[in-house]
Amino acid sequence: MKLFDFKYTRQSIGIFLVFMGSPLIFFFKETLGFGGSSAFTLGGFILGFILMFSKDTFRKYYKLNTPIFRLGAIFTLISLIYFYAYNQTFTESYLVGRDIANYLLIAVFFFMLVSVSNEVKEYFLPVVIALTLLGNLCLIYSMVTNPFFVIGQRATVVFGDGSSAASGNPHVYARNAFAGIFGSYLMFSSKNTLWKLVCILNCLISIAVLLMTQVRTIFLAFIISAALYVYYNTSLNNVKKTIKQFLSFRNILLMLMLLGGIIYFISTNELIINILTSYYESSSTALTKAVLTAAGVADEKNTDASALGRVGNLDFFKGILYGEPYSLILGKGYRFWYMDMPIVEAFLDYGLIGLWSFGLMNLLILKESLKVMKQGNNPFTMFLAYFYLTYFLGLFTGGRPNDTPYWFVFAVMIRFVGVKYLDLMPSKSDISSDSKEQSTT
Repeated sequence: MKLFDFKYTRQSIGIFLVFMGSPLIFFFKETLGFGGSSAFTLGGFILGFILMFSKDTFRKYYKLNTPIFRLGAIFTLISLIYFYAYNQTFTESYLVGRDIANYLLIAVFFFMLVSVSNEVKEYFLPVVIALTLLGNLCLIYSMVTNPFFVIGQRATVVFGDGSSAASGNPHVYARNAFAGIFGSYLMFSSKNTLWKLVCILNCLISIAVLLMTQVRTIFLAFIISAALYVYYNTSLNNVKKTIKQFLSFRNILLMLMLLGGIIYFISTNELIINILTSYYESSSTALTKAVLTAAGVADEKNTDASALGRVGNLDFFKGILYGEPYSLILGKGYRFWYMDMPIVEAFLDYGLIGLWSFGLMNLLILKESLKVMKQGNNPFTMFLAYFYLTYFLGLFTGGRPNDTPYWFVFAVMIRFVGVKYLDLMPSKSDISSDSKEQSTT
């Protein structure tokens, strides 16, 4: 893993801004007041595209995962056909313009990815560490400076004037924390002492942020990811290697210094103890409400609004499934109903072909991700594989199948995961000769 190269680090920052940059964009929009409209978000994406640009953008196109690409192309084609021919919201000009812009953004990002050199794999993780740490610190700053923030409230950059606790998006900050934890761990093998210290610091802050955001889906993804990592890396040699790596004198000294400082800081600040207690109580209460609501036994005081919404959507879907199942052959139309469960909405909106293309695409991405985790020989694709789990679980818990956050991640997975030659580590002198095999002019 290499730390810096102007071209590839710049392109890595561009990729990060598009598919992982929402925490920073929200902070600059809402907390620093750079503009609360979608124009600022669009500007952030355009900046990412500019940073990804190089002299080879219109000359070289690198290989991708063809089977997953085919399924993604089929689903996109079907959704475009339904958008123009089977769309009940077509008369609403704002929605039409928004969706056209979304499709264009996805297409531009995918085109830019296909023309980005494979060398970014050597420089992407340092960018992840730096920008997820920045995102975590921005979130903490936003919480501290928000006069309406209450201890125990879900951690997020709140939209508007900050007076409404429900107007933020904690999911993007939970994913940022998830990425900070796994990116820091995978980057920890760096021999640079300063980077090791940054990785430890980012990992600790990310764990705190993950707990404070109280996003159950991301927390579940973290537990599953940790279990998969242990499962795929518990051979005797790996255990010895890990112990040897962490028990070196320098690493022990660094961790003891940080741990001692944290323990001292917490033990001498009653406020910190109260914060930890409040978040524990808030998280346990929210989890209890969600479980009771999903089971259908929650009373009015213990109802979770998010879980209740999904229960209602499932009841709506079951009504169609039992009442008019024939309508699900072709689907009910583009964005017919907001299910808040992308995999179910793909079936409801686009019928059998939508469920097949969208569902199978994600199953293949999951299969390739598990394969990458098992091989464990490429930190870049390993990070992407673990990060994808936060979106795979999201297919059942939030969002829509046409949302840009999902498709930005799908585009990255199609471009980099399951591509055989990407695991090769060519030297600088071999890049020019290898590029003939890895790209199409």
